[in-house]
Amino acid sequence: MQGKTAQDLLKLAFENVKKIDLSEELPVEDSLDRIISEDIVPANNVPPFVRSAVDGFALIYSDVFEKKINRFKVVRQITAGYSGRLNPLNSGEAAFVTTGAPVPPNADSVVLVEDADEYSNGQMIYRKRVEKGSYISPVGDDIKAGELLFKKGHKIRICDIAALSGIGFKHVPVYKKPVVGILSGGNELIAPGEDISENKIYDINTTALKSLVKDAGGIPEVIGVVEDKLDRLIGILADSDKSKRYDLIISTGGTGASFLVLEDKEITNFYDLIPAATSKAGKLLFHGVRLVPGKPTSFGILNYGTPIFALAGWPYSAIITFDLFVRPYIQKMMNAANIYKKYPTVSARLKEDASSEKGVRKYFQVKLINEAGALFASLVPSPLPPSPPRSLSPMIKASGSFVMDEDTTLIKAGSIVGVTLNDYEIIG
Repeated sequence: MQGKTAQDLLKLAFENVKKIDLSEELPVEDSLDRIISEDIVPANNVPPFVRSAVDGFALIYSDVFEKKINRFKVVRQITAGYSGRLNPLNSGEAAFVTTGAPVPPNADSVVLVEDADEYSNGQMIYRKRVEKGSYISPVGDDIKAGELLFKKGHKIRICDIAALSGIGFKHVPVYKKPVVGILSGGNELIAPGEDISENKIYDINTTALKSLVKDAGGIPEVIGVVEDKLDRLIGILADSDKSKRYDLIISTGGTGASFLVLEDKEITNFYDLIPAATSKAGKLLFHGVRLVPGKPTSFGILNYGTPIFALAGWPYSAIITFDLFVRPYIQKMMNAANIYKKYPTVSARLKEDASSEKGVRKYFQVKLINEAGALFASLVPSPLPPSPPRSLSPMIKASGSFVMDEDTTLIKAGSIVGVTLNDYEIIG
């Protein structure tokens, strides 16, 4: 067994990552957030011709700087998409150009149309200073042909879609998405939409994990809800693994009491069985992390090579541990060059003291408030114990969360904390 910190678990999981090696061609407009599977080197320059960056007049810089000419004959008007022959300008001549229009071959500067003193009857008078090369985009000024644009492993953003279109790409090679099997354990679970009966609860985690997997870039497939029977769980894991259908399996529930398994103690009377089933259908590599919420999280590799994360059954814990462990693991599976967060982090001043146990990584949900132009983070109250690490209501009410590391037991009110947003709306 490895150490028990979140960093220990992430390191172990990354050492045992099962990377996707297959790629596919996607239309560029459908490639947002996908991972590029080969280096992109453009064959075309952007722009492919010398163009004007503004509406103005193209002229020869030396006419103004050396010859002190201030009255120009406007010999042509050139608009974007101009397809006629572009003849060089003679001294004392100018061409009216619109934004994006090609510039005559020997014109080396463009001046703004609004800076001209006069423009009428084919004559333009200009008396202001001119900078050589002003408002002109040379060939390849934006993107150069033959130079690396995107490295393999790059995550495609909106601006990248624009760049790929700009170099003429209709399709882009990306890694295929991993297929992620979702398994929920528990005799108490029924599907949302069904009539609820005594002592039953709705299966929140399957729905939440489907959305989380999609958001992280994977393809979710529901394996199902399995009753709390060890032999049944072992069979489901073994069959799912042997089918080679899934690149990753995530289970929730049935994780807590399995410390008994690690100590080779009897578990017949306990119903927290997924780590036990993992050890029977493969190898349990990690179980139990000094983390609130998410203490019973485990990770293993099944006999045919399928990795499995077992998350706690409480929905709040499952969401936190998914983002902490599973999301970056999926990114690694997809060959992402960098691990990236879903939402940004902002700095805020804590309004109340926050405390934790020594040696435990703990998450706090906060509401962000703007007071006189300063951002404050107020702790969202939790229900009474034993609910706090397990309840969804604090997350629902919160703007975001901050984490207290294993070496910290107290953060005083007034301290600055980094709050990772639950969404982009941060002002309550």
